[in-house]
Amino acid sequence: MIIVPRWFSLALTSVSAAYAASFCIISVAGGRSPMTNLLALGFFVVGMALCMTRTGRAPLPTTIVVVGCGIVLPLLGSVGLDPVRDSYSSGAWYVVGVACIAVVLVWRRRAAAACILVGALGLHTYVWGGVAALANFGVLGGVLVIAILVAGGWALARTEHHLTAFSAAEREALEWQAAQDAYQAERQVRLATTFRLAAGMLERIASATDGLTAADRLECRVLEQSIRDEIRGRRLLNDDVRDQVIAHRRRGALVQVNDDGGIDDIDEDALSAMLATVVAAIADLHSERIIIRTAPRDSDKAITVVAMSSDPVASALGLEEDEQVDLWLELDRPVTA
Repeated sequence: MIIVPRWFSLALTSVSAAYAASFCIISVAGGRSPMTNLLALGFFVVGMALCMTRTGRAPLPTTIVVVGCGIVLPLLGSVGLDPVRDSYSSGAWYVVGVACIAVVLVWRRRAAAACILVGALGLHTYVWGGVAALANFGVLGGVLVIAILVAGGWALARTEHHLTAFSAAEREALEWQAAQDAYQAERQVRLATTFRLAAGMLERIASATDGLTAADRLECRVLEQSIRDEIRGRRLLNDDVRDQVIAHRRRGALVQVNDDGGIDDIDEDALSAMLATVVAAIADLHSERIIIRTAPRDSDKAITVVAMSSDPVASALGLEEDEQVDLWLELDRPVTA
């Protein structure tokens, strides 16, 4: 869509206003009702100044004052003119003045006020000089110009509305496509990681002729849990975390890795540093249970690591078992600029 620069609109309106004012001064110099024409020129200047000092939709009080100034113009400007013998060129500068004010009102998004103003001009001219005066004094041409401007403004507004809607729909489509591409890319990464983890055991199962040993069955359970991690762990997993989790599972520990989406807004560098801290914290643990999970997104923490073991004293005394905490680690959420 072609956007008309503001300076161009102001320049065009200023030239038209200067033409109307010059026409008025020439009429005054010719001796046609100088006092009423100068008074009408004052109303014209006030109306134009109120309209052109700002941009955007004109306030209602300003619009009312401007329309009032425009209605006064034909009442004063037509004094001294004869609707039968005179015509537009005889000194009917007020027609151009009303058209200028109407154009500025359309520019200030007050098309209804512009139509009222032009209608008042047409009604005055009809009552004053009849149908012939509407053509002789150029009122019909002014009405036609304003009607074209109003229709064009309405069409541009509708076009802008549709373009905005289409742009929003296009953005949504692009976002959806990007989300699908990211999902497919992550899916391929997870599948490749799963294949890398399970390929060796699958080949052993396929080539085994005498069944699986107890160690093989244990490794299958470890791999099955690791495959679940690829679904539930998401961004909590990298190669170092996977190696530590598999090592703890092989020694018999129960390890849970849950990413609930609380770290989706953390960039890769900060997340890599946090996962390195997690790996260092769980490397030398001998706990029976290890839980690694994300904190809620609205929390000031990002990742929580908890390691627990059963109390050996309580077990020896036959008391109700109570787990003791071997590690409680909370990593703060990075502060984003």
